[in-house]
Amino acid sequence: MVRSYSRTPSSDREEAGRSRGEAAGARHTIAMRAAGYEPLEPYPGSGKPWRSRHLPCGNIVSPRPAYLSAGRVGCTACAQESRRAIFQERAGGAERAEADMRSVGLEPLEPYCNSQTPWSCRCTTCGAAGTPRLSAVRNLIKEKVASGCATCNRRARGRRQREANAERAEAMMRAAGYEPLEPYLSAAAPWNCRHAACGEVVRVKASSVRSGYDPCPVCRAEGYKQRAAARRTDPAEATALMRAHGFEPLEPYPGASVGWHCRCTTCGKESRPLYSGVKGRGHRCGHCAGSAPLDPTACAAEMRAAGFEPLEPYPGSDKRWLCRCPAGHEVHLRLTGVRTGKGCRMCATHGIDLAGPAKLYVITHREWNAVKVGIGACTGYTSRLLQHKRQGWELYRARDFTTGAAAYDVEQAVLDRLRGDKLCPFLTMDVMPNGWSETCSSDRVTADEVWAMVEEETRRAPGAYAPRAGARPRAAFLFDAEAAAGEMRARGYEPLVPYPGRTNATWPSRCTTCGHEGRPTFNAVLNGGQGCRICRARAAQAKRAAANAPKAEGVMRAAGFEPLEPYRTSQTPWHCRCTTCSRESTPTYSNVSNGGTRCRFCSAKSSNAERAAAEMQAAGFQPLVPYPGRTTDPWNCRCSCGNKVTTRLSFVRSGTTGCKKCPRAGGRTDPATAAAEARRAGFEPLETYPGMTTDRWRCRCACGTEVTVALTNIRRGRTRCGTCSKDHTDGSARTAASP
Repeated sequence: MVRSYSRTPSSDREEAGRSRGEAAGARHTIAMRAAGYEPLEPYPGSGKPWRSRHLPCGNIVSPRPAYLSAGRVGCTACAQESRRAIFQERAGGAERAEADMRSVGLEPLEPYCNSQTPWSCRCTTCGAAGTPRLSAVRNLIKEKVASGCATCNRRARGRRQREANAERAEAMMRAAGYEPLEPYLSAAAPWNCRHAACGEVVRVKASSVRSGYDPCPVCRAEGYKQRAAARRTDPAEATALMRAHGFEPLEPYPGASVGWHCRCTTCGKESRPLYSGVKGRGHRCGHCAGSAPLDPTACAAEMRAAGFEPLEPYPGSDKRWLCRCPAGHEVHLRLTGVRTGKGCRMCATHGIDLAGPAKLYVITHREWNAVKVGIGACTGYTSRLLQHKRQGWELYRARDFTTGAAAYDVEQAVLDRLRGDKLCPFLTMDVMPNGWSETCSSDRVTADEVWAMVEEETRRAPGAYAPRAGARPRAAFLFDAEAAAGEMRARGYEPLVPYPGRTNATWPSRCTTCGHEGRPTFNAVLNGGQGCRICRARAAQAKRAAANAPKAEGVMRAAGFEPLEPYRTSQTPWHCRCTTCSRESTPTYSNVSNGGTRCRFCSAKSSNAERAAAEMQAAGFQPLVPYPGRTTDPWNCRCSCGNKVTTRLSFVRSGTTGCKKCPRAGGRTDPATAAAEARRAGFEPLETYPGMTTDRWRCRCACGTEVTVALTNIRRGRTRCGTCSKDHTDGSARTAASP
């Protein structure tokens, strides 16, 4: 027996689902209205928010029908108000809450909310405002606290504590010998009492007496005097000690830490040594030891003996003293410096020439993000600017000064301002050994701002210094110039400038072997046999190449290359012949030894002229110039569509068979369509469509003006030329201006 089953068509199932949804929507609509909600949109589903208006309060809410069916409240505002009413009812209502607050001296400043919410109130006793909770105030009422104000409670606790401690504190003070004259306040408050030992009225602290300390200032002072008297040195003993150390006292003993007027029995000069220093450290006469202040007359005579005429009174041995040098320069010197051999900075034979021309410059460094200010002669091979340029610095601005002293004053004034703002130094000695302390960060101060400081300090600078007449004095030659030049030539150097005068100074010279110009020092060439660094590098390279040549030739032959020239370095192209195709190429030993063992011709990475031309013609390109030599080099050709293009053989090998303007290469617009678009926009083409929408196309505008437009601009809405646009704008302006 075969049973037959009947199936419900899909349309019937859909119809049944719609019927159930409509029935549920009608049922939930009735439930929503019964709960006080008026739906504002169709029924979305029992578990989805349904935008409605709550009729009791008028708020727009989105409750879920399923939640309302479960007994929940859909309006949040009404739910909060309901909870607030419940809380207030449980707390006894607002009237009872306000009565409880007033019973402890608190006046509410806002309506009552609930017992757990801070309630803004003001204390009726002290006037302080606070936010206590009703629950906390009711706990205070249960504890029978008189006030609900925290400030008043704190004061009451302090008052009760003082009352409880007053009797004990007074008994302690009387036991220590102090009679209180006023009520007790606290252990840390000064207390007026009469000290029984001395009878004086003093202010003492109970905490000090409790700790065992005697706070009476009168008794302490008397104790100090007694102890000082017990420790005081006998004047006769002090006088004997001073005489034993070479001092004859000229006045009575003043004390251990007071200067005692005495005369030295050795040199006869007077001074004021300390008895404590003579007794404890064995101090001697300062004049005999050279540490005492010097006689100004003797110091002036010492400066004149050194060749300097003082121009102001003696300031001190280690202070700047304005003097005139034998050459007539006014300089500031220190007596201590003159004693060690220092002299006039304007007459110095080393360092910057302060009496000759100098340059003040501001330079920047992009990589280090730094700016620097400095001075120098900036001439010849020893130019400071050339030294900085080798390190990557670039000149921003420079100013010439007649004397280095004037440039030095301006530079120091600028550096003082930068250091005062904590802008320099920026770089470290490891990064820039020469001049690192004069560098700043470009992020904090720019080169323009530094140069503005230079301009301002130049205007503020004092009068110009008198320049030197003639050449700068030089130090005595330590070696004969002709003999030094002969030694340099004997060791393979041709001097380019005269002998610098010092054996450790750099001497620009040219190597007679390789022609390289360097800056060796005569001392290094003479004593160490220093040779040209280029020649040394080439000799070391040739030595390494000779040692590695057998291994390199073996590796190249094993890879199928026959070397045609001697081996030089692993990175240098090596002229070889492929043993497979017999073509010559220039591989590097490093590439071959790292796995690149195939010839580029054999691996199709290169090609000869005939094969390359055949490949280009097969792809539709006619070469216009000979093959450039490599597959990646640009090659001028003519496409089969007639356009001149620049392509590459590598592009053709990857599948390129036409130019960008060629229709078969994917062009989107044919010439007829482009001409129709131009005519619709009001432009008559005067030449054939160039092929690309961005190419300039010569056309005639409707006004008769010849223009060049691009099809892209036409598609963007251009319908007139510049002349038409101007006439249109002028006409609009005249129309707007007319009454």
